[in-house]
Amino acid sequence: MRPDPLVVLGRVLTWMIGVASLTLIMASGAATRLDNTFYDLHMRHWSYRTSDAVVIVAVDAKSLSRLGNWPWPRAVHARLLDRLTDAGVRGVGIDITMAEPDINHPENDRAFAQAIRRNGHVAMPVFAEAAELGGTLEEMLPTQEIASEASAFGHVDAAKDDDGVIRGAYLKAGLGRPYWPALALAVYGVDRKTQKPVLPSLHRPDTDMESPYQWMRDDYVLLHFAGPAGSFDQVSYVDLLDGHVSPALLNGRWVFVGATASGLGDLLDTSASGGDERMPGVEYQANLLESIENASTLTPLNFTGQFVIGATLLTLPLLLYGLPGFRQMWTIALVTLLACFGTSIALLRMEGWWWPPLACVIVMTAGLGVFSAQRKLKDRHNASR
Repeated sequence: MRPDPLVVLGRVLTWMIGVASLTLIMASGAATRLDNTFYDLHMRHWSYRTSDAVVIVAVDAKSLSRLGNWPWPRAVHARLLDRLTDAGVRGVGIDITMAEPDINHPENDRAFAQAIRRNGHVAMPVFAEAAELGGTLEEMLPTQEIASEASAFGHVDAAKDDDGVIRGAYLKAGLGRPYWPALALAVYGVDRKTQKPVLPSLHRPDTDMESPYQWMRDDYVLLHFAGPAGSFDQVSYVDLLDGHVSPALLNGRWVFVGATASGLGDLLDTSASGGDERMPGVEYQANLLESIENASTLTPLNFTGQFVIGATLLTLPLLLYGLPGFRQMWTIALVTLLACFGTSIALLRMEGWWWPPLACVIVMTAGLGVFSAQRKLKDRHNASR
């Protein structure tokens, strides 16, 4: 039996209204908070066991109690770096700020610079900071003596969303234009045996709006965090310094050196923590490096990709209505809403694409609610005749 042209026209018009509503919700960002809640809930139940690729040397409470108040003389860091060199590590990321020279003891800076040269695979951090409150941002690199021996530099900018939660990372950032790699990406590159990875990412469309006075970011990826804080192998800084860590535990691995002690260094809310325990910045870098090593970074779809998937799914309730087994609104609602959430999870897990489903869910729910109300009014009208 041929379909009624009026029915077909009605469904096409309904779909067009739904698509227009979808576009408005996506453009306004009205569903962003709900999408983030759904994403975080899913990611907290998608942890994994880390490989042996990355280990953290932690500036922890034990090290502070043994070595004294922070900051420590850079000659201490030189001794630690020599331990790592002797252990045959693959590369080292120093997530410790060293922008000011040690004026009173320049020999400490010299000792650390020489240790960096002996290792030959050390990446140092870059960050942006204003010299004074409200002043112009400046790129802060290690002191010239230390920087001259480093193999690479990487930014340590944590990619916080508007709600303060970190779900991803910018692979590139810099003052004026995004040219510094993330510290984890810089560490990955210091091993000359590894090829530069090609990571799908969300590119910034307004590249012509670069400013020499602004910190610019690009190539955004979502991170598949291994789990909450403490998911990576860690050794205490002081234990390694004192020779209590077997070199075999470090051989052939990438190493990050940074603070994990409370009150020292960045502590970050991530999609994996659920607000229960904040993650040290050094472990954030470890998660990014693990994702680079395993090619497991996730790609947020751009507006066009989100729209195409959402508009396609909006056809589902219109196709189902009237088919055998789909004459009740609750049945159609259940199937279509499950299809939205299921599509989002399947794309994330199978393809590494993040499609936020809530804009589509809102449009479907509203549309089915209006249609159900109209149907009830029509049934009452027919019954009263």
